[in-house]
Amino acid sequence: MRREVAQYCNENLHLLNLKQWVIKVSEDLPPDDAWADVEVSENLWEATIRISNDFFKETPESQRRILSHELMHVHDAGLERFINSLEGILGSQTFDLLNKAWDTETERVAEALSHVVCSLLPVPDFTLAKVLKKKEAGARRPRP
Repeated sequence: MRREVAQYCNENLHLLNLKQWVIKVSEDLPPDDAWADVEVSENLWEATIRISNDFFKETPESQRRILSHELMHVHDAGLERFINSLEGILGSQTFDLLNKAWDTETERVAEALSHVVCSLLPVPDFTLAKVLKKKEAGARRPRP
């Protein structure tokens, strides 16, 4: 199922002004109780999304919004690297305050924007039932 998610993301990146990017979907799970998270490469136009198993239980509309949220973080990755580079300059206490504020506010921005920009994307359906039905149909197809 993760391969289908990666394909969906890559086919629709141009709609979010991310056409130079390549999105990979990891087999690893995100931390805690997150539906997903994203890690952006420092040197390549590449990002890796980790998706929880619960993501596949969400409605297609929710799946679209969750992926939109993660893709919004790709836009702020350069600024996040800059913030992280300040740790040695600011000292740990000041950096911890800045980093906490950065994390909170970028989550708020990604969440707010995801509700708007997700409408630019087609509605996917990565629900378990849909994927199993697709595999079943493929298995029943006669081979040439």
